Amino acid sequence: MIVPCFQAQATIALQLASLSDQVDAPSFEVILVDNDPAQRLDEAVADFLHSSAFDLRIVRAHEHQGSSYARNVGISHARAESLQFCDADDVVSRTWVRNGHLSTLDSLLWTGESILLTEAPFSAGLEAVRREFDAPPPEWSAPADKQTGPFPVLMAGNFGAARPTLLELQGFDQGFAHYGDDNDLAFRSRRDGHRVPVAESVRIAYRGKWSAKQRMRRGFHDARARRRLLIVHGASSQSPVPPWPVDIARCLAATVLMPFRRSVSPFDVAMRWSHALGNASGSLRFGWPRKAPASTPGLGLSSSHTHSVGSSEGTMTT
Repeated sequence: MIVPCFQAQATIALQLASLSDQVDAPSFEVILVDNDPAQRLDEAVADFLHSSAFDLRIVRAHEHQGSSYARNVGISHARAESLQFCDADDVVSRTWVRNGHLSTLDSLLWTGESILLTEAPFSAGLEAVRREFDAPPPEWSAPADKQTGPFPVLMAGNFGAARPTLLELQGFDQGFAHYGDDNDLAFRSRRDGHRVPVAESVRIAYRGKWSAKQRMRRGFHDARARRRLLIVHGASSQSPVPPWPVDIARCLAATVLMPFRRSVSPFDVAMRWSHALGNASGSLRFGWPRKAPASTPGLGLSSSHTHSVGSSEGTMTT
């Protein structure tokens, strides 16, 4: 299992605890990719370094910041052929490792099921989180081809793949360092003839961003990254999102009409603006070849600049 870690010292112990009580899991290793030189990751995971449940290693990835680079470094250090990915601030199901491994045997690449929860159960501990989304833990079912539209989705915080498939695809693109790297991988996978099925039995819980500021910021960056994906992969004509001038005009109209529509709240209009401005920013930033940052798939797949700490025992799956 590969876990990118940035400012993860406050949450990683809960995720590792959820990996310590897996049901019917094959032998596996956990690779924590330290992407933040300021965090005290070694101290935060000290209780798990000699766990009997799994082999734990920490690898350093400080040269570039971003989950794309961190995940690529993790792929480079992985010993297994079956790879699974989750995030440091989430909690996985009791059957996550087993069901994920079986899913990779069935499909070379898959995306899992993610359940949105508030912060409260995470603060209350592992069992409180599990009661919310994992009672009972799901039995395995084969990944299903549900993504039939032109825009495949992949959840980087809960997916798996065969190692050769990820190497063939050149891993993640650091050009999408903070937003959109997972769906970029899905686009490239589809382009190269790979399915992106949904493995509903591979389940995690993740923390929602609930404040108005967080939701608006997320809306802006998601819309910006989505527009870049459409431009990079030549899919703008297939998108239901209108060109940015039309999008802005519609937001202006919604703002003017808001006092006359009781069903529309100021926050609803503000969220529309965050998406429209993100769409405009992405169109103007990435639609001009001279302005768009270069794509860098595979950055970090060579691990010559990193080192690892922890156990060196061999394992069956990652």
